[in-house]
Amino acid sequence: MPRISDWLVMQRPEERGVAIRSQVPLKDLENKITESRDKLEAYLRHIGIRPAGNFFVTYHSFSKKAVDLEAGFLTASKAAGREEIMPVTKRAGLYLTCIHQGARQTIPAVYREMDGWLQDQHFSTTGESEEIYLNENVQEALLVTQILIPILEDVNGE
Repeated sequence: MPRISDWLVMQRPEERGVAIRSQVPLKDLENKITESRDKLEAYLRHIGIRPAGNFFVTYHSFSKKAVDLEAGFLTASKAAGREEIMPVTKRAGLYLTCIHQGARQTIPAVYREMDGWLQDQHFSTTGESEEIYLNENVQEALLVTQILIPILEDVNGE
């Protein structure tokens, strides 16, 4: 099983950063993520700001044909952005999270597990998800990703 941690419900504060938002065909997803990371790293170097966290991708919608994503870095100081690079604020709120180890292609199995957990625990989701890539440039089997899903408690318990 690629999930290497228990489920955790956490309250996350608002966080600021810079990101590139894109809508891409699913077949182009990995290339777009890499391209966005490279552009963001170059931009932050150019303006003299170091990332205040690991590279992340927020998935606003995800289908078998297309993906609406926001790829970015948190920053300790405000960055204005330029061209397609925009300042972003990651919303505060309740999140379900876990840690995944392995190839990114195995992450969908964790999302399926999360769906079951959410239903069993009477939570619903906003439909978005986020992946924070905790390491890079290692063998695929050693990639570590934190997965977060914004959640809402079902007050009726249904």
